[in-house]
Amino acid sequence: MLLNAFDVDPGADERTLELQVGELFDLGLKTDLLVVSARHGSYEPVPGTLIHGLAQQFGICAAQLPRALDLSSSSIGAWVTPPLGESDIPKGWPVASASRFGRIAVIESPDEESASHEQAWSSFLQLFSLLAVLPLQGILCPVVATPLLAAGNQAIAPERLFPDLLTSCRNGFRHVPELNRLIVFDRQREPLEQLAQRIDLELGRSPGIRDVVPLGDLDALRIGLLGLLRGFGRLHPKLAAEVDLSELSHLLAADQVTPVALGMHSRRLVERLVCHHLGWRRGGLYRGLQMLQQREVSPWILSCLHQVRVFGNWMGHPSPPERHQAVTSVDLATMLGALHRVLEAYPWI
Repeated sequence: MLLNAFDVDPGADERTLELQVGELFDLGLKTDLLVVSARHGSYEPVPGTLIHGLAQQFGICAAQLPRALDLSSSSIGAWVTPPLGESDIPKGWPVASASRFGRIAVIESPDEESASHEQAWSSFLQLFSLLAVLPLQGILCPVVATPLLAAGNQAIAPERLFPDLLTSCRNGFRHVPELNRLIVFDRQREPLEQLAQRIDLELGRSPGIRDVVPLGDLDALRIGLLGLLRGFGRLHPKLAAEVDLSELSHLLAADQVTPVALGMHSRRLVERLVCHHLGWRRGGLYRGLQMLQQREVSPWILSCLHQVRVFGNWMGHPSPPERHQAVTSVDLATMLGALHRVLEAYPWI
């Protein structure tokens, strides 16, 4: 479940930091890179760590993985596997799991028993340093999933990672233009909830956008949209939107949703549709809609596209207290209906 998310630079293309709660293989994530952390020179599968979960449940032994790029002896202290194909997926992998990742990266932390505040945050600095180097080696990872680094086997209290989060992530994204999404996940809600509240506080956002809302009264809209999503990739194979379609379908398969999750996932899918329609590799959604208006796309479709964009911005951007307002079932119905119309009419003329 997407607990919280925010645009690291609201004035640029939509690039987000996301907090997701749940077991990795239940989240339905499809990422280019899965990050794990370990003590330097020690890959002992300590219970409760991601390395332990990969080893015990799915037969993935981090110490025995091949290395396509090894920077473990440098200041970055990390290494990355070659691409993992379907044949590399272990026999124990859950058949029903939609979660997939293209590569695995291992971030090695220092051996010191006690870490200072700077060392506590250094695992994320190592990660951003690694992500900055990867494109130079021809390795592109626009979607990256990582647990709360250093909070497992290294036993660093999660709250020690929080104070510098926004600044460090913004700086990290700035130096890695290829990075579109950084997904921080944890099986337990509490550590990420502290982080989610900190994000809301620092961005001046209403925490109500993270309240779980039942979709019982909107079930017809939900089911209709879910049907469109599940067949959309086959109808438009050149769109290459499997990740966005899969994640939004995974979200709507439940009978409840958080507004922030619905807004962020929907806006991301619409951005992909607009860029593909315009022949752009990437670009801002607002500018893309201006271009569609010049191409005389139906004003009604444009209004629906804008509704999805504005709802997503409402969820992902900071807002002053005087503009806080609760998300109602009418808002969700408007959002779901607009997205349904956008998908139903694609490609727009």
